[in-house]
Amino acid sequence: AHCLELSDDRELIEALLENRVDLALGLEPTHEPRLEFHTLFTDELLFLTSPAHPWAVARRVQRDEVPTQHYILYSKQSFTFRLVQYYFRKEQIVLNTVFELGNMEAIKELVKVGMGVSIVAPWIARRELEEGSVAALPLGRRKLKRHWGIMHLQGRRLNLAEETFFNLCRATSRSLPLADPASIAATGT
Repeated sequence: AHCLELSDDRELIEALLENRVDLALGLEPTHEPRLEFHTLFTDELLFLTSPAHPWAVARRVQRDEVPTQHYILYSKQSFTFRLVQYYFRKEQIVLNTVFELGNMEAIKELVKVGMGVSIVAPWIARRELEEGSVAALPLGRRKLKRHWGIMHLQGRRLNLAEETFFNLCRATSRSLPLADPASIAATGT
């Protein structure tokens, strides 16, 4: 039986290692030599704010204001949450107020109405960026990138259906807005 799972957490890796799933579509795991990872695309995480937020109005983020914001971030169990924590730790910045949600649609709605700032990839908020209901800004000079791909147990060969699926995912990922939110808003693509 073939099964594919999409996730951003440790459960996905465990499902692969325990042979409960054949393939997984997710973020590249760190320090997991038992898995083989085939990169599909790389995205960049950005601040997501309401268009009325002072950062959006000024079109720049004041570094000293980063710790003062209310953040609405995706699940603390996710790789993304840990990447964000690690990024700001290296920048010697502490995000003081963090509210966690497991639903990206809810996060975007709260950001739209000015309830806080989130940190997401632009493809997550493509529609909202195009319509101007949210704004995206870089985290800083140093970028925070994630690698997405298909993974499976080391040494396992993909069958024809799995190869076809991988190639379809690769073709589809080429149309994703992976960074540069200004071009998404300006061109609508």
